[in-house]
Amino acid sequence: MALGRLEEVDLRSVWRSEPYDFTPWLAEPENLQFLAECLEIPGLELVRTEHPVDSFSADIVCKVVDSEQYVLIENQLEKTDHSHIGQILTYAAKFDARIIVWIAQRFTEAHRAALDWLNHISGDQYGFFGVEVRTVRIGQSDVAPLFEVVAKPNEWTKPETVRAVKQTELSAGNRGNIDFWNKVDAELDKRGLLQRKIRKEVKGSNLWLPLTTDGGVYIVCYRAMSGKPRIGAYLGVYGEAMPYYSTCLQSVDISNAPGELHHGRWVMNERGTVASLSLSSLPIEDHSDSEMVDWLINRINALAGSFKAAAQLAQENKP
Repeated sequence: MALGRLEEVDLRSVWRSEPYDFTPWLAEPENLQFLAECLEIPGLELVRTEHPVDSFSADIVCKVVDSEQYVLIENQLEKTDHSHIGQILTYAAKFDARIIVWIAQRFTEAHRAALDWLNHISGDQYGFFGVEVRTVRIGQSDVAPLFEVVAKPNEWTKPETVRAVKQTELSAGNRGNIDFWNKVDAELDKRGLLQRKIRKEVKGSNLWLPLTTDGGVYIVCYRAMSGKPRIGAYLGVYGEAMPYYSTCLQSVDISNAPGELHHGRWVMNERGTVASLSLSSLPIEDHSDSEMVDWLINRINALAGSFKAAAQLAQENKP
């Protein structure tokens, strides 16, 4: 059997500009989710890109899903430099960010050591992450991004106590998200289907529906309005839930599942900490809210059914 070789692709050939190419790409819901999985947190909801801070701007400001915990993401498409670490601290103070993520092509030993020191002195309510980004391909395949976490807190756990930071004004996007997710919640309630634990208005682009009480398994719905506006959903299994469900999840036969579920495919991340089942998305244009809600509800129900079958199989095979 012939095996291909993984080849590096120059970052600048994929994203020519940090603010105009890389930041918008990373801000897409599926790419923020990809980053969240690498950081081993449930998910990230976008607040704003290029957020003004005095005469500068923070690349990406977001929140940990279903919380008021701010996350700051600062990007570089080259090796780290001194100016960016100053920017990161300034921006983090502005938003009281509890998770700070510095993404770069390569981290110098000095900057990696600086993040380790910040993690050492800041306690367990803050987390500083250094992430190296690469782009690769095998032969003539599509270019694929890779995130490698090179610095993180020694014993990283999600902070339990977070000081809420209120936003006084809602953008048009926030209002649109609130209206759409309220309709999804209402339809789920009407049909007696899956419900969120915390019924609060969702301003972000992602709606998270927990499937287990420990928060290790979610259905994630997204409403992406940038680029090509679309909605979609996927099932994600995270962290400590993975060893229990991983084999059974991939053993479930979805070939006869309704809708587009049978086209789905289980994907495991490189570290074996997250598995996800994704479906094709639906373009928003030329569809009414009621049509989109109905389309999304059907996929939520199908994904929930798939996990129920996997959970039952796991229970039957339990020693």
